Amino acid sequence: MEDLDNLDIIVRDASSSWKRLDSIDVKILEGITSLGPRNLLKVGELIQVPHATVRFRLKRMLESSNLFLHLVPNTNNMGLKRAVVFIEAATGCEFDLLDFLKGNDFWVFLCPIYGKFEGYVGIWTIPCEKVSDFNAFLLKLQEIEVARDIECIWTTPFHSISVSSRWFDSEEMTWLLKWSDWIEEIENIEGKLPILLCEPKDQPMEVDYTDLSIIAELENDAILSLSEISKILDLPRSTIKYHFYQHIQKRDLIGGYSVEIYRYPFPICEILFFKFDFDSYEKMRKFALSLLDKPIAISMGKVHGENSLICHIFLPKRELRRFIRALVILVKKGLMKSYHYYIQDMYRTMRETIPFEHFKNGEWLYSLDDQLKKIDNLLRNGN
Repeated sequence: MEDLDNLDIIVRDASSSWKRLDSIDVKILEGITSLGPRNLLKVGELIQVPHATVRFRLKRMLESSNLFLHLVPNTNNMGLKRAVVFIEAATGCEFDLLDFLKGNDFWVFLCPIYGKFEGYVGIWTIPCEKVSDFNAFLLKLQEIEVARDIECIWTTPFHSISVSSRWFDSEEMTWLLKWSDWIEEIENIEGKLPILLCEPKDQPMEVDYTDLSIIAELENDAILSLSEISKILDLPRSTIKYHFYQHIQKRDLIGGYSVEIYRYPFPICEILFFKFDFDSYEKMRKFALSLLDKPIAISMGKVHGENSLICHIFLPKRELRRFIRALVILVKKGLMKSYHYYIQDMYRTMRETIPFEHFKNGEWLYSLDDQLKKIDNLLRNGN
């Protein structure tokens, strides 16, 4: 424990200059989590804080660059499936591999990972009828020997984790990480999973190009007004308003809003992707419910056809070993079957919005031939 205690001192020193949140900030974020970021008046009424205070503090948090607000698309109603792919780079191809991955235009997230191996994690939203073509694209990366091993996991859209004052100490102005309490909660918690963590029976096409264009703008900035979106897209405000209320909202194209808050300084933290496996749906459900308000979790999705979760985790380095210890206890108690994880390079993360540019005449344009041609061109140019 001596090493962990010394690390605690280093972490506390590093955190002393960090722009911390106070209890009012946390209440505002909790209200936004509940009501969304597009109606701050109602947020103020819910938490009994003046509207002007809500707007001022939210602006301050956004300008400090430790808070990001994004719309989360419900790709279940867009004819898209989500693939989370962990890729081990072939030796000497660690940098070349990224060019090949970016050549597939349907990616929405890419970053290097390390630990088990050197490589990348990528998230793609692929048209449902093109799953086999995407698998062929991944296989091609192995055939040309830029990728050694690939783990492709099809999941639900990721549910963003709520900000909760329950796990915030307002006197110390810090987040609570009580691992023993969490383990006990997993054993006793009850409730239903959020809709995004439930596998859909079908995945209909309920979207058009204008809908997707609006959604893409709100993915970048969830508090853009409809008037601002109208100017960006060069479309009448009446058109934007109609598509937002009559299509996007009524057709459940919004999966929620991501209140992405970094509670600790980056240099003393790790971001990781965990895959958690369970013996039963019931055990998976309890674990997922327990994470819905925890300050260590960013988002998570359910693996299709399995009692498994992919979770995006952010926590101080000093807490990583404690978190692993808690997982070991869960395995010993029979509450979890197994887990493995990859460490994300948080300084080289790339994001894209939903690939609306590739939606034409009511369908997604995904061509395996085009993907293979891009690979051939990269090979000819020296990759």
